[in-house]
Amino acid sequence: MKKLKLILLLALAGPAVCAQQKPDTAAKTKELFVNAGLQYLSNLTYAGRRDESSVPVLLPSVTLVSKQGFFVSAIGYFDLNGSKSGTEGLSVTPGYVFVFDAKRYYGGNISATKYFITKSSPIILSSFNATLDGQLYANPDDIVKFTAGISYRFNKNNSNDVVNTAELSKEIFALKTGADKKSGLKVTPTASLYAGTQSFYQTYYTESQVTRSIEQPQQQTPINILFPSQPKQTIITQTVTQQNQREVRQYKLLAFSGSLPLTYTINKWQILFTPYLIKPFNQVDYVKNTKMNGLYFLFTTGVNVTF
Repeated sequence: MKKLKLILLLALAGPAVCAQQKPDTAAKTKELFVNAGLQYLSNLTYAGRRDESSVPVLLPSVTLVSKQGFFVSAIGYFDLNGSKSGTEGLSVTPGYVFVFDAKRYYGGNISATKYFITKSSPIILSSFNATLDGQLYANPDDIVKFTAGISYRFNKNNSNDVVNTAELSKEIFALKTGADKKSGLKVTPTASLYAGTQSFYQTYYTESQVTRSIEQPQQQTPINILFPSQPKQTIITQTVTQQNQREVRQYKLLAFSGSLPLTYTINKWQILFTPYLIKPFNQVDYVKNTKMNGLYFLFTTGVNVTF
């Protein structure tokens, strides 16, 4: 999940679900190259989660990568919400890509992302201050690639979360073109699993014993009317049941995602399209305190160019 793929759900090395692909730096011989891209995401999500107020977004990006594997990436966020469309902010991600062998069968990346997004934004990233991300991958003999990742998220409400990802993917060239046979159509079937901490509100009940006094009215007689006295009181004990809620933070399975990234390469240009089917687990509607675990679909499409 992340080859700086969809910088959120797929941020930093493989596909996941947010926006942006990271160039393959290990194969480059230039000291520095630039990758610019523009992607449309039908519904911005994070780790299989989407907010009910979430909207489609347009994600322009630019990435600078050095021959040594260091990179810095910037992404802009523009929500496409009809008449309410507008600029929501940007994120900046410095990081490092590394490999352990000459054939690049084993490697990974580390990065840190700072978000500058308005707190009132409808996109799900508006609750983030920053994230720290790391990934390791193994692709022995280029058969099947396994990627494991961890993301530590700093929230604006001073609570932090951990999200882990596990992904299986396989790159398949459906069509090779060009003199070097490096251009053409590539398909990458991908299965991703997300787990991490999440907060939810748990309802519980408490019972308490409350002492109360009950006044017993006097019978109205001529003597009581002429000579009133204090009414008699009876002391009783009642059991009172009270409903309470408390915030609970637990590590749980978050979602399963199946995707089919399609990449058509023409020299320095890449045309991208990725459909996703995502099944969230243990998701709670905080307004109604009910679970929302229905299957949903989203897609990304865009274009990248490398200089």
